[in-house]
Amino acid sequence: MDTKLYSVQFAITLVPHGTVKPIISYGLDQVIDTVELSDTITLTFDLNLSNGPSTFFIEFYNKTDNTHDMAVEIQSVTFEGMTLDRFKWASRYYPLYPEYWASQQIDPLPEFQSSATYMGWNGRWELNFRVPIFTWIHQLEALGWIYAPDPNLGGIKRIE
Repeated sequence: MDTKLYSVQFAITLVPHGTVKPIISYGLDQVIDTVELSDTITLTFDLNLSNGPSTFFIEFYNKTDNTHDMAVEIQSVTFEGMTLDRFKWASRYYPLYPEYWASQQIDPLPEFQSSATYMGWNGRWELNFRVPIFTWIHQLEALGWIYAPDPNLGGIKRIE
């Protein structure tokens, strides 16, 4: 079992929309804080994470039937100083559709929206990633094969 902790630098920039300020909770596998978004904000984290999956999430929950223009936009996601659109597109948004609106739709509504960067309904936005982070980035960017460590050589197997 790998008990090593990996250092991960993570940042996310959020933009509020509307005349009423959105209230969100956010966290990494559990709630870290709740904030009212009055202006664009960048949340930054220096994390020490174990090998394996992690989930960063945002929960938006104060939109009412009378606040039509209220929303939260995920402007950017940064890992280790790299800001790539593909990071935010690797997300899932689980909207809580208002009943009055959902009941008027002809087609069934999806449980989640992939690659969503605009939270127009109350709901939860999730970004699932893996540590070590550079392995996850390598796979997300489809940069080619990743070679596993070769225990017989005491390191990474070199292929020429």
